Amino acid sequence: MKKLFVILGFISAVIAVILAVTPLSNLAIIPILLGFICGALILYLSKGEKQKPKSIQYIFLLLIMALSLTIYKGVFVSNEVGDVEQLEQREEENLEDSKEILEGLEIDDDL
Repeated sequence: MKKLFVILGFISAVIAVILAVTPLSNLAIIPILLGFICGALILYLSKGEKQKPKSIQYIFLLLIMALSLTIYKGVFVSNEVGDVEQLEQREEENLEDSKEILEGLEIDDDL
């Protein structure tokens, strides 16, 4: 029974880390919760043993990494949703401004 929870914990921890580094980081919450539940069950099942298995530490380490990446992406990464025409117009304006700046630099070099 304990081996089953160890395997489920590792699988959910790895899936959580993979989802945390992709643009689907919001979906990483589900495997994180599943991993914490499996880790807690492993701790409960190995309560009577003198030596705790290292697998619990690895599972929790992966889950903490996934959780921190998910929180970081949720706080600092913002997706810009807007009108496509406005974004294209802004992109063209930035391109024209860049060309003007480059032309200004080329004229200064000739003097």
